[in-house]
Amino acid sequence: MTFYLKYRPQKIAELDLQKVRENLARILGSGNTPHAFLFSGPRGAGKTSAARIVAKAINCEHNNPSPITRHPSPIGDPCNECATCVAITNGSSLDVIEIDAASNRGVDDIRSLREGVKLATAGAKKKVYIIDEAHMLTNEASNALLKTLEEPPSHVVFILATTAPGKLLDTIRSRCTNIIFPKATDQEVVESLNKVVKGEKLKVEDGVLEDIAGHTDGSFREAHKILEQLSVGREKVGKDDTASLFSISTGFVDMLLNYLSAGDTKSALEEIGKVSAIGVDLKTYTSQLVGVLRQILLSEFAVASPGRTLQGWEGKVGAKDLGGVERVRQAIELFSEAFRQLPSAVIPTLPLELAIVKWSQSRAGSQPIHLLGNSASAEGKEEKGALPIHSSDNSDPASGGTGSRGFRAVKSGDSIPLEPTLDKSELHSSTTPPLSGKRVGTKEEEKQGNKIASQQVDDKELEEKWKLVMKEVKPKNHSIEALLRATKPSSFDGKILMLEVFYQFHKDKIEKDPYRTLVEEAATQVLGAPVKLACFLAQQKRRAADISNIAETIEEDIVRAAEDIFGVKSEEQLPN
Repeated sequence: MTFYLKYRPQKIAELDLQKVRENLARILGSGNTPHAFLFSGPRGAGKTSAARIVAKAINCEHNNPSPITRHPSPIGDPCNECATCVAITNGSSLDVIEIDAASNRGVDDIRSLREGVKLATAGAKKKVYIIDEAHMLTNEASNALLKTLEEPPSHVVFILATTAPGKLLDTIRSRCTNIIFPKATDQEVVESLNKVVKGEKLKVEDGVLEDIAGHTDGSFREAHKILEQLSVGREKVGKDDTASLFSISTGFVDMLLNYLSAGDTKSALEEIGKVSAIGVDLKTYTSQLVGVLRQILLSEFAVASPGRTLQGWEGKVGAKDLGGVERVRQAIELFSEAFRQLPSAVIPTLPLELAIVKWSQSRAGSQPIHLLGNSASAEGKEEKGALPIHSSDNSDPASGGTGSRGFRAVKSGDSIPLEPTLDKSELHSSTTPPLSGKRVGTKEEEKQGNKIASQQVDDKELEEKWKLVMKEVKPKNHSIEALLRATKPSSFDGKILMLEVFYQFHKDKIEKDPYRTLVEEAATQVLGAPVKLACFLAQQKRRAADISNIAETIEEDIVRAAEDIFGVKSEEQLPN
């Protein structure tokens, strides 16, 4: 028998979570047993074990009073010796029915349950239904169960266990006595493991149990499995054993982060292949990777990581190495999504590979990159030429004001209110010259600037070209074309088209694929050169006339939809 089953709690006093022990002792000790319980908490917290204990306590023939309470006729811990307790413990009781809602989730299954509820018990005091993973029930099944919970027979008690109480119907939750199973602390997991160590008379070095607890995310079941795995064939479990077990994942996590911070996409993708080839569980690996990224994110705000921290991670890579806090946030979102896709992936490594590629592409410039702090080398470059920063004024750039395109010269040390900001390496790269004004650069930069000078366009020509871009976009997506009407092209240097956007939700929409790709392809076709789109928020409000353009286009979409549905043409002249 596995450790987790062998040392499963059999009494309320043996439950590992103190808060749960106190709540159950108080509720059962009151003498008024609820007709329905809701046990909610993470996996491995002991919800099913507690449900069986409650079933035994309710039906125990001896029903020993609990010393914790002083209420009349209390229900205490089960004796685990009477025929009813023994039958429930070994799973042979006909009056305790366990249902896995993940595989019995349909309305027909609940209808069968409702028919069984009407029958009397087979000998116990009450019939207990334990419904595990209750949130997996379909809407129809949940409504059928709700009817029974609203009018429960006096001889029936329901115990619903779930890891996602928010997915249950509000009406079901309101009819249950909710007992929350919090995620276990490392200390509580260690105490649970100590019971196994004493019972099995295992020899364990100091710190081993703490290492196990740090890798199980508060799951008692997972901790017991790991201890059992380490103890097989060993006279003594040492720190080296836990290090060899856990370093497989943490070592590869460190390696992947090093590749990501260096921008080495090829090596990062190869690393995923190596991890998969040696048999590392990809879900565990991805979970640990997200855990490390979370620690990096929290450390940037000087916040101690609550709950789980990844044991064995040395913290060599920081947020600055990965490109800043925003880049770390992007990585967490991408790898969290990859974690959710792993079970159904056609190719096991594909979700992780796609996450790496997406993250690397966003680093290359498809997403805004925040400006880092000043460095000595960057300051030296800034002294040679001013950074182009948008302003609503128009004055001579040579006088320190703003240029004709609305950009003012800003030297190092000045505050930069532009949103979004750009990485200094991007601002001073040879392939991205200033949008307006002049700067003194190296001969290499001047040579590169001359190459693309022929592709640059003035403001008036750019506005005309932008109208053609919108004309190309309109047949493919009316909504995006409507948003583009409320924007203004700022400049085009031959490669990057700077687009002035006046509202954050417009910016978010345009920058999101496939809309971004649609605009870039249309601009490439019109301007005759590969175009990358870069949006930035303006400092002033948009004109009312431009807002009306969006309303007009939406009206056009509605009219066209009506024509398609009813098969007629509108006689009213559509706005141009």
